[in-house]
Amino acid sequence: MPDLKIGVIGVGHLGQQHARILSSLKGVELVGVVDASRQQAENIAMRYSTTPYTSHLELLPKVDAAIIVVPTRFHFDVARDFLEQGKALLIEKPITIEPEKAYQLCELAKSKNTTIQVGHVERFNPAYEALCDLPMKPRYIRAERLGGFSGRSSDTGVVLDLMVHDIDLVCSLVQSKVTSVSGLGVAVLGGHEDIAQARLTFANGTICDLSASRAHPEARRRMDVWGSEGYAGIDFITKKITLMQPSDSLRYLAESAPGKVDAGTLNSFKTDLFANHVETRTMDCSRTDGDQLTWELLDFVQAVTLGVKPRVDGIAGARAVEISTMILDSICSHQWEGTSGNATGPWDLPYSEGKLFHNLNISKDAAA
Repeated sequence: MPDLKIGVIGVGHLGQQHARILSSLKGVELVGVVDASRQQAENIAMRYSTTPYTSHLELLPKVDAAIIVVPTRFHFDVARDFLEQGKALLIEKPITIEPEKAYQLCELAKSKNTTIQVGHVERFNPAYEALCDLPMKPRYIRAERLGGFSGRSSDTGVVLDLMVHDIDLVCSLVQSKVTSVSGLGVAVLGGHEDIAQARLTFANGTICDLSASRAHPEARRRMDVWGSEGYAGIDFITKKITLMQPSDSLRYLAESAPGKVDAGTLNSFKTDLFANHVETRTMDCSRTDGDQLTWELLDFVQAVTLGVKPRVDGIAGARAVEISTMILDSICSHQWEGTSGNATGPWDLPYSEGKLFHNLNISKDAAA
């Protein structure tokens, strides 16, 4: 079988990582890279022994498939050009800004019998994969995705930049329709919202609370899942998962005599609940055979060459954008004072009561 001819469109911070990995994948030929900056295209092309271009239209007839890593506002137009020619695509998340355009791309791909994969790379996090393998039905999920300001993805706010990862993850876990959404957010750095909270309610009764920030002093990417089976907590950074489940004796106690626990048992809960009554296990899911971006690209190559569905198809990406839009609508309509005509949305915040402390030059030691 001849090598799959792939090009990368947009070789900034993330796009050049795609190019690096593709240049070394077996069964793949990196045909070219595209960037609006000729110098950047030439630098990356030279580094990975391929051809530079400044327009995706120059690359289009030379490839079987492409990776789109341009700013989100350009995703739809670039993707449409390739899909109309039957080319398979991996589009970095979010697939588009508007859900209507995302679904249009899915319909176009279907009509051309080609593939769309969306770059929700956390689906390939080994700790999340371990969670998916558990015999567990989520009833309540809490997810946090917090970090400092990177300066990238400036054409979207934190919902489409960071929270969209967890929206995709929880939708994949719950496998039910979202029936209601509420959210609030704040623009800290100007432009789009930089901090956001949201609650999703699913048709099967599952509740999910999401937090995202790109103005946080430390990186934190966690997901906590509760169900009748127990608890699972994922640290996406360390790739560890912590599991807790009630012991057989505790489960029997809860099922056979609810509300009728004797005094001696209650007293034992104070000292040895987690020693004797709740079973706990922490697993390090780290792997040494690659990284998430490599596994995502391998999944894409397999989907294209074998004609199978990728792990994150276009519909999954469109669904994440649709829910993101519902959250953004709620954020923009949130009334901070509880009544219409007052402060509303992430920019028009309530009047400040004053500074929490007055001397901004005070030393940390003195403040402590």
